[in-house]
Amino acid sequence: MDNPDRLLNTFDEIVFSDFKMPIICIYRSPEDYKGMYVARIFNVETPTYHILMRPTLEAIRSEIPERFSRVPNSGQEDLRIVETWI
Repeated sequence: MDNPDRLLNTFDEIVFSDFKMPIICIYRSPEDYKGMYVARIFNVETPTYHILMRPTLEAIRSEIPERFSRVPNSGQEDLRIVETWI
């Protein structure tokens, strides 16, 4: 089965106003993208197929739109989630 994810070149490709509540979760080395950092866009709690992939956390952070703010991890997330931005 093909991976349905849509790899973004930049978050500018997304119209965030189309989302009820856009959330960006950054994962470290998820199963399907070993060795990479992946930022997946969620619409409230529902994951979308939009991802941004970079080799470092700093590279992903530098591309998060200014309107987003980092929220502290609650400790109940998937252990591969590094950060969440709302």
